Amino acid sequence: MEAPAAVDESQSKEELAHATVLIEDVIRRMGLDPETVSIAVPEPSRAWSLMRGSAAVAVFLRPARAGEDSAQLRIVAPIIRMAGGDPLPLFRSLLELNAGGLGAVSFGVQEDRVVVVAERRTLDLERAEVEFLIHRVGAVGDHYDDELIARFGGSRITDLS
Repeated sequence: MEAPAAVDESQSKEELAHATVLIEDVIRRMGLDPETVSIAVPEPSRAWSLMRGSAAVAVFLRPARAGEDSAQLRIVAPIIRMAGGDPLPLFRSLLELNAGGLGAVSFGVQEDRVVVVAERRTLDLERAEVEFLIHRVGAVGDHYDDELIARFGGSRITDLS
């Protein structure tokens, strides 16, 4: 299998600009101001933080890296801080949920946090996809946070002070 052709800098800038317009349009349709919910990240990347139910959803947009053919959209919601003890039962449950089909999102672990994540390249990105992914990450995070805490312990990320 051939590696994807690297994207040139001007194409990457155009993709980032197009994806930014789509993301900010979706944020406005949610009744939020994109500037108010933006997160400071190094240029030319962009980021926004939104609450979807009990889940804090971060939307990241970054330029293509070496060997990639497109800029990347990553939507992530850290939902619980894991309790101490044996994490294997939790990990197995997360893998089973992933295999069961979560509709374009999956669970992952970053340090001591369980996250819900969706990633997609920005090539041919449409507004409906951005909207779906933001809503889906938030909905899955909001649905499973309390269930996972009840079964495996831990605490909800948004409850931490």
